[in-house]
Amino acid sequence: MSSKTSRQVRLIVVGLVLIAAVLMIAAVPFITDSMLNPILKGQVARIEKLQSLGTPEGNAQAAVIKIVPWSIGFFFPFWTALTFVAGFALFAVALPLYRGETWARGAALLALAMPSIAGAFMLVPWMNFVGSEQGGFPPAVLTMFIGLIPYFAIILAEKSSWAYKAANGLVFLMLGVSAAENFANGHAAFRIYYGHTQRPLFAPEVSVLWLSFIVLWITSAMLIVAIYKMGERKPGAWYLAITAGLATFAASLATHYVRHATNDYMYGALMGLSIVVLLVLPVVKKNLFAKPEEVEAEQKRIAKAQPA
Repeated sequence: MSSKTSRQVRLIVVGLVLIAAVLMIAAVPFITDSMLNPILKGQVARIEKLQSLGTPEGNAQAAVIKIVPWSIGFFFPFWTALTFVAGFALFAVALPLYRGETWARGAALLALAMPSIAGAFMLVPWMNFVGSEQGGFPPAVLTMFIGLIPYFAIILAEKSSWAYKAANGLVFLMLGVSAAENFANGHAAFRIYYGHTQRPLFAPEVSVLWLSFIVLWITSAMLIVAIYKMGERKPGAWYLAITAGLATFAASLATHYVRHATNDYMYGALMGLSIVVLLVLPVVKKNLFAKPEEVEAEQKRIAKAQPA
């Protein structure tokens, strides 16, 4: 969204942003609170069930999730607090965003990424420990969409070509999805790294985790920063996102090779690779960093080329 975007569209987008800000402050903490104890109770029950089996396999599985009630008890509030603060940031940047100031676009996208990533991260523990036992609608989806709707409204609001919208939509989608996946996979790697029955020694099947969980958390942070910088149309964001994508691919693929009980790390590797592939396409790079006046000029050129 820029100053070239129509006044009506800018009003609608900023309205969505302000609604999201209110919900991030007033609703998301209660959504998180409604999930915490059900998930923690489900995790404690799962640990007790595995331990009651009295088998080496059951004890090993219980050991690697024993830390999870504590880590979830930290990271759910952590992401909720980021979302809470980001809600106030949206109020602060609403007017500059309406004016079409480029820096405000980046700041708003960064703030809206917080509930989007928070909801994505919170979704899997709910599905694993509550949804699989009780069913029902996962509240984390609400948190996720509070951020996603205005996030994509900002990205797609500009009057521009479909190539511009597709480039921005796909890249910003993959930056956010990969940031969430990396954080979740880093958390999964950490719990196994910490809770494995042979620790403090490193068993062959966890030998990669001491590297991968740290790399995945670092790259998650890099991708979040890239959302902000790319939202500002800073060319340096391209290099930041490429670096994070390559490191994500390498760390996730190595982890999948060593620990392939699930495909989560393979999905993470493919997400990192998709960022790299998208960003090296000249048409994508051109449209990502096009200035508002360049987008407008391209639209006029297309309009003139169309038959009357």
